[in-house]
Amino acid sequence: MPTAIIILTALLLSVFFRYGAAGTETVWWESHIPALTVIALSLPVLAARNDGARRRAFTMSMAVISIVGIAGIFLATRQNTSIYAMCITLAVPSFTYLLDTGKRTSLVALSILYILCIAAVSLAGSRTGIIAMSLSVVYLLHRILHFGRRTMIIAVTTTFITATVLLLNVKGDSSRGRAFILKNTVSMIAEKPTGWGDRGFEANYMLRQAGYFRNNGNETAAMLADDIKHPLNEFLYIAVNHGVHVLLFLLSAILLLALLLYRRHTKESRCTLHFMALLILWCCFSYPFSVASVPVMMLAYLPVLPGADIMPQKRYLRCPALLLLLLFTGIQLRSFNDERLWNKAIGEYRGGNKDAAMELFGKWESLHIDKGAMLFSLATVEYNNKDYEKCIEVCNRCSNHLSSYDLEFILANSYLFTGNDEKALEHFEIAHKMCPNRFVPLYKQFKIYKELGDTARMINIGNEILVKRVKVPSRKIDIILNNVRYELGQIKDSDITAI
Repeated sequence: MPTAIIILTALLLSVFFRYGAAGTETVWWESHIPALTVIALSLPVLAARNDGARRRAFTMSMAVISIVGIAGIFLATRQNTSIYAMCITLAVPSFTYLLDTGKRTSLVALSILYILCIAAVSLAGSRTGIIAMSLSVVYLLHRILHFGRRTMIIAVTTTFITATVLLLNVKGDSSRGRAFILKNTVSMIAEKPTGWGDRGFEANYMLRQAGYFRNNGNETAAMLADDIKHPLNEFLYIAVNHGVHVLLFLLSAILLLALLLYRRHTKESRCTLHFMALLILWCCFSYPFSVASVPVMMLAYLPVLPGADIMPQKRYLRCPALLLLLLFTGIQLRSFNDERLWNKAIGEYRGGNKDAAMELFGKWESLHIDKGAMLFSLATVEYNNKDYEKCIEVCNRCSNHLSSYDLEFILANSYLFTGNDEKALEHFEIAHKMCPNRFVPLYKQFKIYKELGDTARMINIGNEILVKRVKVPSRKIDIILNNVRYELGQIKDSDITAI
């Protein structure tokens, strides 16, 4: 029971922060939920000394995940739809575990629940969710019709390939955009197989994307380009940051765990394998480990994992485990407190108490949180405070940890407001190459060249703006186009007058 209560609390908190992300200032809490859950779960798990206790804990945990999954069905059409689709599909193994008794009534109830999940995931518009549900339906049919091993493999492979091919054509632009990100990510891995370092993707990917568009005139890719923070594939993300060797070690560990679970032939091991298959699918097409509810769901499967029965019975293992837990707790509490202080400073600044905020911001070097995100938020504060010299300094520090369109745009504007037109042009050009479908960086260059009296470059930039395809029509783009036409018209009129 304690284990189930801890998991339920963590899952409800993660759903609350995702659902209320637009209206709460405490979203940062969500990133700490998995670590806090590990700490809270450790003692109950270590105390489970027999198989019966572990099995009861597992059953209660599956009941908790089922409750949260059912809640996701009713939230699937709200904001963060893909997150709720992920929550629903990853809860399906727990539905199957609880209702798979072989009786006709339970199978009918399970089939109805599957239909509700399919409807909710389809309404959410999640392609990965639909593929995951399709595979779960194949598994359900296997449980009902008792497919052989060969039939099951053929059915799963055929379903996966068919669903993937069909769904890739549903949102063609999105699929091509993903393929473009995949191509650049693989080239990063090929350049540094040993990894770019912790958060190396965030620090380098957008510069790689800018370099691609600097050397290639791929208009289709340019229309799809965006400010990317994740390759939409957890395995590639690990390979970019930590190297191919770490990825191979992880894949080997996953394969070994799957083999050990498969050999057990228990209801709990089948449920765990079902969950692992769906999670691996999400890892290939999304970023599940950025969502707090997913690691918490993983923790619910701890009682039945191979080796879970050894820890409570071996005192020489429990003591080091408790020491490691204390160390982990200290690190997490420090990180949690540092983020609390940082968000407090942002709140003070927004509330008008700028002196107190700037005093807290001055301590950024001693804080143990993501330096890229922290420095970017500090740069935004300095920019909004119109302290452009400090903003430039912070942006240049931030560029060692983060590359993004927004960072380049703020840096370029800061240089512009301090009168450094050359640097402003340089960073507006980088921002333009990062996301070539955006009009504002080009328009900013157009205005700078006008102020400098460089008519030739002004005309070149103006013509580039006028022939650019519009990705999403807006009033702002209409104003830019009208202003460019007017300015170019003025140049032509003055040329005619001169003649």
